[in-house]
Amino acid sequence: MRTVDDFARIRQLHRDGLSGRQIAQQLGVGRDTVRKAIGNPEPQPYTLAAPRSAPVFGPFQALVDAIVATDATVPPKQRHTATQIYRRLVAEHRYAGGYDQVRRYLPQRRLDRHETFISLDHPPGHRCEADFGHIHVDLPDGRRLVPVLIVTWSYSNAPSGRSRGSRTG
Repeated sequence: MRTVDDFARIRQLHRDGLSGRQIAQQLGVGRDTVRKAIGNPEPQPYTLAAPRSAPVFGPFQALVDAIVATDATVPPKQRHTATQIYRRLVAEHRYAGGYDQVRRYLPQRRLDRHETFISLDHPPGHRCEADFGHIHVDLPDGRRLVPVLIVTWSYSNAPSGRSRGSRTG
């Protein structure tokens, strides 16, 4: 696996006028790697071209999906764990594969474990951030520690501060 630094070195040698073959020879990489480095600013992540075959577990995936689907209607404490599903497959359907295949398959199929996304993009004037604390204030009778609340509306760079007992913002 090549790093961003490797790609930067390849691009630098290319800018210096070396050919793809010379760069590959000097750095000990393939010419395809040199072409990819020159064409892309950073290495592309590995992507699986086709799903991996599961010759032993494959025929049982539909059964596991059915168990997970029925679990969606029962309370969380009564749902099957990976171990319970594995034991059911072995006892009821003569599954000859390993437990790890079942355990790795389940997170992809659990209906109650989807990633949660909460957008932090708010329309102007709909949300604000607030923080409170204490600050030192120099008053005519001396320095005092005063409680203060600072509020900033979204899309605004004008914070408003208020201390206890003050009447203006």
